[in-house]
Amino acid sequence: MTYIWATKHRPSLGEIVGQDHILDSLDSMGHMIFHSREAGTGKTSLAHALAERYDFHIHTFNASSKKTRGIEFVEEELLPMSRTGIWNQIFLLDEADQLTSAAQSALKGVIENATGYFILTCNDLSKISSWLQSRCRVLRFKPISDEDMKARLLTIVGKEGVGITDGQLNMLIEANRGDLRAAVNCLQAFNGLKTPSTQNSFLHSLVGDGFDPKLFLSMVFREKDYDEALKTFEGFSPRRSVRRVFSHAVDSNARIESKLMVIDAAITAERDFISGVEEQIVIANFVRMCMGS
Repeated sequence: MTYIWATKHRPSLGEIVGQDHILDSLDSMGHMIFHSREAGTGKTSLAHALAERYDFHIHTFNASSKKTRGIEFVEEELLPMSRTGIWNQIFLLDEADQLTSAAQSALKGVIENATGYFILTCNDLSKISSWLQSRCRVLRFKPISDEDMKARLLTIVGKEGVGITDGQLNMLIEANRGDLRAAVNCLQAFNGLKTPSTQNSFLHSLVGDGFDPKLFLSMVFREKDYDEALKTFEGFSPRRSVRRVFSHAVDSNARIESKLMVIDAAITAERDFISGVEEQIVIANFVRMCMGS
């Protein structure tokens, strides 16, 4: 792995997903604060995309380290760099909510007299002083939806030639819900595994709840044991487990008739979950339909 895919495939401005409410409002540069409580929503990517769009040089700092979160860093490094008279530059301060109070107070004066533009990213906006918030445009990033995440991952799958099924991709998305950067990292790790069995084991480990869809399908189709099949769901999220069974069955080498029974059962279960049917009833009916009775 020569490159980290999350960096190699960092999106251009037109490729940013899930933040249309922000992109539609960006008609000019200025000092900005990008915030979201969730990771992997595109804050850093948008800063780099803006630098690319306007052909600006971007200076990137992470304020979470001891060296870069204090007043000395602001006065000794940021201050001189922002007084060069050069406007086509961006100062990106990732995790700016880790800056000390003294550093934030000093940064207020730096921003007021800077040539160039400051972009601060943070997860906890309440830790950013009101002085800084009043001098920057504050933009709230949303978690990435499953649909937007899938669209972006499919682009990377195509560019890298990743052999992954739709069911496997859905499992990866489920395991990293809302966090696109983590999903891209997992996709790269998945691609680095050499055999289908290790790839599937990796995906199941991401979900991490211990539910075994292979065991369930074995109880249904091989053992034809309704009670034991029902027991495999005990202690696990019913809806997630049904989706896991669906994904595993569709991607398996099972007979087409068996796959169709699982698909029909999963569709019925999903409708019942949405309708508010009691979960135990949904699961009992799901097992019954999978067994063809």
